[in-house]
This record gives sequence, C-alpha cells and structure tokens, in this order.
Amino acid sequence: MKTSNLIPAILFVLMISCISGISSYAANPAVASSDRIQKMIKEAVKYPEKAYKNSCCGTVDIVFTINDDGQINIKKMSTDNKEIADGVKDQLSKVCCKGIKSPYNQHYKVSFTFKLV
Repeated sequence: MKTSNLIPAILFVLMISCISGISSYAANPAVASSDRIQKMIKEAVKYPEKAYKNSCCGTVDIVFTINDDGQINIKKMSTDNKEIADGVKDQLSKVCCKGIKSPYNQHYKVSFTFKLV
C-alpha cells in the first residue's frame, strides 16, 4: 500500500523538477554578443553617398533582429532625415551576420549620427 502512494509522489516531483528546469533555461537564454554585432554593423555602414553629396546631416536609431540566415530584420527605425535613413537601410540589407550566434528573437539597437565637418 505504501509503495502505491510513493510512485505517484515520485512522478510528481520529477515532473515539477523538469518543468522548473525548462522554465529557468528559458528565462536566462545564452548571452548574445551584442558588442560584436554592433561593431560589425558600425564598420559596415558608412555615410550614405547621396546624403553626403546633398550635405545632409542626421541621426538614425534602429531596432533589429537577426534571423537564422544572418540577415538583419529592421523592427523599428526613427530618424530626423529620411534620405540618410534610406541609405542606412540599404546598407544594412547587405550586411550578413551568418557567423554570429544570437538568441532567437533577440532585439538589438544601434544608433548612427552623420555630421559634416
């Protein structure tokens, strides 16, 4: 009789420990290499040629994710100059982050400021 009560109790404890283990893993995903991603993007994006020729200045703030193929998916973009934003968006479409591991659906933010001196 005691054995029949013990088996469900053991199964219950095992089930709870598995659920809590999975939950704690999901709450703390692997740390993304955001510094490396920002450095790669900042090196790839240059002053947009058209904006430079037209003497445009401005700031572009971009929130993005990286998909499994290493492509950048822009989620949000704010700017004070559309011409600069279009140039940055075009350059980002050509950047490939294939060798970089990042957690699924991790959002990154990067800011660009372009000024003529």
